[in-house]
Amino acid sequence: MSAERIDPEDQWPLPPAWMWDCAECVRRYEAMKHVQAVIAGLTAEDPGVDWDVTDSIVGTQISLARHLADEHRRSLPDWEPGCETCAHHRASLAEGERTPEPRTGEAESRTEEPDSRTGAIMAAEEHRARHLFAPPRVVGLM
Repeated sequence: MSAERIDPEDQWPLPPAWMWDCAECVRRYEAMKHVQAVIAGLTAEDPGVDWDVTDSIVGTQISLARHLADEHRRSLPDWEPGCETCAHHRASLAEGERTPEPRTGEAESRTEEPDSRTGAIMAAEEHRARHLFAPPRVVGLM
């Protein structure tokens, strides 16, 4: 494939320099790229090869994004203006801020539910982290 035919939406960005100063970032990034290479080799040899995407490529990306969100939150990029997934996460978080707190006595009458706000924040941070290491077309998928 010639350079003119390479779509920028499919290009893996070079992670920022600060990621290379963190041994855990390096370990998780290398694991992600290794799994991608293995899967690419398997599917090149046999396009019908059966592999579990959740145990491989996606799982390693989630692992790296979770580490970045947990340990390097202040270094995450801001929301990407042209990214529909960023817009969705921003809207979801803004909606959560407007949700009223339960009145006294309401919380006791409900069964214990997971904190959806915490989950929304985690998903949004992981998405922002993916902008550091995944191609734009891939970032929007999660």
